[in-house]
Amino acid sequence: MPLRLLAVAATATALVVPAGAAGAAPRTNPVVRAEVVTEVTPLGWKVVAVALEHSRRLDITRAATASGAFTVTATVGGETAERTVTDVYSSDEPAVDRQGARGSAGRWLVLELDEDDANAGALVYDVTRGQNDPVPLEGAYAVRQTERVEDPRTGTVLPASPFVVRNQGVVSPEVEDFTALTYTDSAGTTLPFRLYQPEAYREDPDADREYPLVVFLHGGGERGTNNITQITANRGAVTFTEPERQAEDPAFVLAPQVPPGRENSWVSPPVQAAMLELVQRIARTRPVDRDRLYLTGLSMGGYGSFDVLPERPGLFAGALVIAGGGNAERMRRIVDVPLWITHSVDDPTVDYTAGSLANVRALERAGAEVVRGTWPGDLDERTREAEARRLLRVADRRGSHTLFTTFAAGTTPVSPHWSWVPTYENDVMVDWLLDQDRSERTARAGTALVAAP
Repeated sequence: MPLRLLAVAATATALVVPAGAAGAAPRTNPVVRAEVVTEVTPLGWKVVAVALEHSRRLDITRAATASGAFTVTATVGGETAERTVTDVYSSDEPAVDRQGARGSAGRWLVLELDEDDANAGALVYDVTRGQNDPVPLEGAYAVRQTERVEDPRTGTVLPASPFVVRNQGVVSPEVEDFTALTYTDSAGTTLPFRLYQPEAYREDPDADREYPLVVFLHGGGERGTNNITQITANRGAVTFTEPERQAEDPAFVLAPQVPPGRENSWVSPPVQAAMLELVQRIARTRPVDRDRLYLTGLSMGGYGSFDVLPERPGLFAGALVIAGGGNAERMRRIVDVPLWITHSVDDPTVDYTAGSLANVRALERAGAEVVRGTWPGDLDERTREAEARRLLRVADRRGSHTLFTTFAAGTTPVSPHWSWVPTYENDVMVDWLLDQDRSERTARAGTALVAAP
């Protein structure tokens, strides 16, 4: 995202001085740029830090009193309120240190912020339109250092400053990993879309290598033309672009966006046709392994998944379908497609019984061996992954490729509808999807495996 410099009166902050020189407040501004740092968290897109670039190198690592030495305010929707600073450290880039070291020498001073602050969000939901919109973040954050900071390990001292710094830009690493494009299909329907291309492909596009393609279908709140909310409202797309996952199994990730208007969805014939044509185009123009096309979707995207799969039962190697529903009678066409279905039993938005459960029962009537499991949606990482492994072991013993996870009532984070949170945060489920290979699938009665055109 390009920087847009803002004219701000009297902008300055901390000055680095030698140890022992507590000194007066600085007279000049050592800060040359300020950025807010965003992250797509399990609970949505949030501002997780402010980074201040200084004119000289700093060496601050978890200074004991640093968190209380800064005041950070955010202006969102015309209202200004404080953010909670949880950590302060220097760095060589405007990024949050997730490796545990919490800081290294560099020109950036990173102020981590509490993700649970009420004003932490980078999206706002418009109830009238039923859409999430990005919060205007450039210039929205103001920082002032109100107390002296000293790092006893390095001897670095930052005296308090009377000046204020406003952010001039926004750093969104996960968003910047995706290219923003649009596609107009043969019938004239236009879809914005984001495409992640694996690093190995970017470095050597001519290499004799093929990669999987993951297709993510977003929910109803992400309709629009902004081409950003479909990859930031939740981790449906970015969970597949995590550096650790890409290092182990690099893949293309495609996230198209449904046009605005409640009449448009993934089951709307023009939208669905454009999406499928786009998938085919990406598969033709990139080195995509046709036996490793994957589909995942949530809520409206769950409905879309249950609609697309019977329409094209031989296209995808497997699907991870969340909080969806649809025409149960069509499920007989996908008994041979590997599926992991998840849904919160108390979902108030997409009815559990009429949605996923009805489709699961239809799959069973059509001859599918469905392995079911129920556990809380708020389990810690180790426990939730153990539950998923247990269910997968049962499926393996029974020779089943159809799994159904129900999240118990009152346990899904934020809202009972948000069953995508415990799903995409479960590496066992995500890894299961990426393990599916269409070439290894045994055709079952009633489903013919056909190559994607």
